[in-house]
Amino acid sequence: MNSDSFKPLLKIFNAKNWFSQVLQSKWLSKFVPQIKKAPLKLPAPTDIQDQKVPKQYQNHPCPSYMALKMRFRDIGRMNGIVEALGRDFLTAMPEGAYVSRLGQIAFLSRRMHEDLANKDVAEHIEKAHAHQRKNKKDWDEWDSSNLYEMEIMYRHHCRIDPDLVEKSAKLSYEGRRHHREVLKNNDWKSAKVFLQEMVDLKRQIAKSKCLKDNAHKTDSTYQALMREYIPGARLEDIDQLFDDYKEGLDALLPKILKKQKETESAEVLKGPFLSDLQLWLNKSLLKVLGFDFERGGLYETGHNPVEGGTPDDTRLVIKTSAENDFLESMKSALHEGGHGIYIQGLPRQEWRYQPVGQDLGAAVQESQALLVEMILGREKEFFEYLSPRVEGLFQKFGDSSLSAENLHALKTRVTVGPDRKSSHEVSYFYHIHMRMELERDLIAGRLSVDDLPKAWNEKTKEFCGEEPIDYAHGCLQDVHWFVGKFGYYPSYVIGHMMAAQLYEAMKRDIQNIPELLRAGQFTPIKDWLNDNIHAKGRLLRSDKLIEEVTGKPLSCKPLLNHLEDRYLNAA
Repeated sequence: MNSDSFKPLLKIFNAKNWFSQVLQSKWLSKFVPQIKKAPLKLPAPTDIQDQKVPKQYQNHPCPSYMALKMRFRDIGRMNGIVEALGRDFLTAMPEGAYVSRLGQIAFLSRRMHEDLANKDVAEHIEKAHAHQRKNKKDWDEWDSSNLYEMEIMYRHHCRIDPDLVEKSAKLSYEGRRHHREVLKNNDWKSAKVFLQEMVDLKRQIAKSKCLKDNAHKTDSTYQALMREYIPGARLEDIDQLFDDYKEGLDALLPKILKKQKETESAEVLKGPFLSDLQLWLNKSLLKVLGFDFERGGLYETGHNPVEGGTPDDTRLVIKTSAENDFLESMKSALHEGGHGIYIQGLPRQEWRYQPVGQDLGAAVQESQALLVEMILGREKEFFEYLSPRVEGLFQKFGDSSLSAENLHALKTRVTVGPDRKSSHEVSYFYHIHMRMELERDLIAGRLSVDDLPKAWNEKTKEFCGEEPIDYAHGCLQDVHWFVGKFGYYPSYVIGHMMAAQLYEAMKRDIQNIPELLRAGQFTPIKDWLNDNIHAKGRLLRSDKLIEEVTGKPLSCKPLLNHLEDRYLNAA
């Protein structure tokens, strides 16, 4: 093409109404004739159905429900951006980006809240429910559950001031850095100021969430916060499960400790175990478990571990490993891997970004993590698979501390002490129970932040038999309150109960689990979890899902049975 060919185009660009002239020009038609010949055609509703597009985009007879689906799609997209920004904050963000990143996360959190908690959403939900009542045949179980979850999410947000949401998002990420510093320096004075601000904020949010008919109930504000992590849970039901479990555990623990006194102590690991080799081991184990590295990754951080991400971008973060004990980082990787496999198994193809396609909350999340880490990951057959591989990886052939028997003994040796992270499967409950009691008192105003260290030490003595040596090993050891997760702790215990009950059901359906673990064949286990838990998203509420999968309501008995079998009845 020579320069004369461009003269008509230059003449058009110099005109005031150049854009319309471009569209009408013969020059454009000559080189891009398809623009005039192929006008945009929107598919008819039947065409959409025939194309088998995801349910998120399929046409629905209710216009208000269609509007809601698009609204929640966009909120879900923003949430995915926040998740990616948050993982980068923990792993790769340069220090100079700290202030701007806090602003970005806080802004997007507020924007998501404002898009969700407005009258348009309320009106569309009301119209969609009216359509559902009159046209039941138009609503299958997935669409019905999606609408139900939309309303739950709206109610969760609609009473909260956007300023509080923005402040909460910013403060929670500030809390990660603040916790790291006060923990390192045993700095209660600085921690106290920050925790007071966080407690005050969470009290405001909790009061906003409380329904008027629940406001008079004891600890209604704490229940409002807890429901963010265990949707729909009633505090009296949680208390009953805790009481029942404590009664059984109080009777079981002395017997376990007595039996272990009669056996030889496990041999201490002989390091060093190079950190890059530990990361390789952890990634390899996640691959064996079925974690898809095409849609996720495993990263280390100086902060505390964190689960999360999205089904398309599941970034697991564990704490930087210690070279004297590879079992600690492995435990963290298995735990976060359980979270990650759950997230990746959600119904992303059909329901990406929709409420019904999301996980069932922290308790079910923890059930998947604890099933992998505490139950499957501590079976003796798992260590029979692991032992020869770590001997080779760390070049410690014949090291008796790496034998399957010793590794299993190390991970099933029950101790009771003030440190939650070094606690074991049996004693773990006591750490969670005391924290739950303390945070309930903090939110209700029965306990002041100033008095927290003293109350913490007294509770630790009561529940674990000894007091911590300092603040860092006491009330500063956990990150949860620094990031605003008041009400999260019960999820660990409820999740542990769910994990044991699901494991009972899994063993009925898959009768060769020991052989599978010994061979490193996790595919049948992962498939069972995908089919029964992950792929169902929020189709059912968690209590109904557990009952459907296991055949009975949630109970502490399967967990007590599991502990008795492992720690008292095993040879």
